[in-house]
Amino acid sequence: MPVMDLIEQFMADFINIRAVIIALIMVGLITSMTAMTYILEQRALRLRRPKFTHLIHGIEAASVIVSIVLLRQVFWVINSGDVLSWGYATAQLTVLLFSLYMMQNLAVELVNIAMPIFFYGQGMYMGRGWQYVTVFISMTVLLTGSIIYISHHRASALNAEWKYLALQVVYGGTWCFIIWSVHPFDMWYTLTVLIVFIIYMLVIRFFVTRVSNFVDRFTRLDQAVNYDELTGIRNRASFDTASVDVFSFYEKHPNVPITMVMFDIDHFKRFNDQYGHMTGDAVLKHVAQHFQHELFKQTSRGELFRYGGEEFVIIFRGVDAQKARQIVTAIRNSLQAEPLVYNDRALNITVSLGISALKAQDSDFDSWFKRVDHYLYQSKEAGRNRLTVEGATMALK
Repeated sequence: MPVMDLIEQFMADFINIRAVIIALIMVGLITSMTAMTYILEQRALRLRRPKFTHLIHGIEAASVIVSIVLLRQVFWVINSGDVLSWGYATAQLTVLLFSLYMMQNLAVELVNIAMPIFFYGQGMYMGRGWQYVTVFISMTVLLTGSIIYISHHRASALNAEWKYLALQVVYGGTWCFIIWSVHPFDMWYTLTVLIVFIIYMLVIRFFVTRVSNFVDRFTRLDQAVNYDELTGIRNRASFDTASVDVFSFYEKHPNVPITMVMFDIDHFKRFNDQYGHMTGDAVLKHVAQHFQHELFKQTSRGELFRYGGEEFVIIFRGVDAQKARQIVTAIRNSLQAEPLVYNDRALNITVSLGISALKAQDSDFDSWFKRVDHYLYQSKEAGRNRLTVEGATMALK
């Protein structure tokens, strides 16, 4: 095909009212995906519950699929039932690659890998392009490798222009030749489309980098405000916020049990006095991280906070006092079975606990908190290494 004809075809495909419509829709999709990802990821960061995080990743992957399907339907409508267009392919690639940089999870990675196989593998299966099956397979393998690399080296790819450009050439090039193997367009035209895609993704990089920097700054600020620097768990300020939410929730849903557990480390001052404050810090970190890790294994309904000093609080939603007792007893038993080894010393750590469920007669959060605090004091008065649940104290072995 003559060069001028190629240019005219290219201009016809990319610079027309249809292209403007698609560009606007694509910008809307990318903006919506960015906002949704930001909100969901911040929610996951606050809750830090594996099941909820997996759910969010699934929602993000579903949003990518919905966006691709929506683009396909738009092209289908404005092109009278035809989606065989490099404009559509470019829009599709842009959304997929943007999601790979913006949504950092395995589900989105798998969607990126599956899309070319789903859209163009079925064309190969139906008999189109069998003479280029080797090209299709080799390009799919190369594309998969680039997707995995981008997914696991996102920060370095965005920060190094040469690496970003090289990855776009590989990602866009493999996609173009996957499409070409099923729908063999003119090769020069295919390469022109690839160049346009690379230029377009350089603009996207500018957008993604600044959004990512904003999210990272907000995340660091959130960590500083809501998480304890020493132990890595939620701090007193986060507890105060959660207490308001919990009490408001209970007023609306009084039939849902909510239980508070307060515990502290027995004879914590002795660790500081005998071995030094560095050892005391190690004890605090060990207890906090052990409870955090085991709590995630036991249930997704508990939130751990460092209230202050050696005191910690767990709030369970949808868990009654007796079930909470079983959970924290199991965690405490595993803590006993795994002493902290620090500076060649095995340090046996015990805790005392108080447990009580929120009751209808609690006029405010403070009345509930004071009762749980009293039960903790009752455990300590009984000799420490005790647990008091709803006024009944029992020794822990």
